[in-house]
Amino acid sequence: MSSDNVNRLKAHYLYVYTHKMKDIPILNKKLDVETIGFLEWGKSESNSEVEVGVLITPWFMNLVLLPKKEMRQDTRVGQSVNILFPDGEYSFLTQIDDDFGVYLTCSLFSPMSDFQTQAQAIETAEAIMAQLLQTKEFKQQQKDADKKQEEKKNQQVLNQVTSRRRFLRGGK
Repeated sequence: MSSDNVNRLKAHYLYVYTHKMKDIPILNKKLDVETIGFLEWGKSESNSEVEVGVLITPWFMNLVLLPKKEMRQDTRVGQSVNILFPDGEYSFLTQIDDDFGVYLTCSLFSPMSDFQTQAQAIETAEAIMAQLLQTKEFKQQQKDADKKQEEKKNQQVLNQVTSRRRFLRGGK
């Protein structure tokens, strides 16, 4: 379920797409405006929660931090701000919009010519959100689980080889 801010962000970029960008050559006509994976994240200095997610447009894909309430403009528009996530630190640019004020963007892809379908762009955005919120401990657990799975597969192959030898030798 999207918040009002996320819905306004999507509506704003749908308007930009249909009224200002429609005939621009860098557009990937196979794509549409979509907001993916927005969820509440952290607190700012003024204790205002923000939402983080991915914005897909036919001309870019950005990670976006939207304020849930009015966000103070502590930095100049266009100034870079580093935000720490479980996956690491990301550099965001400060943006301002008449509709929802100050927000932050981190460019992921631009232009969007490598995407063949909207589904592919959405899958990429979902993977980015999953990666962004993974802690080092979670990643280590995943590596350990993958290693155990590989060892299990190797043991199964070894058992098959042993069983074939035993069969060919008459069960010895």
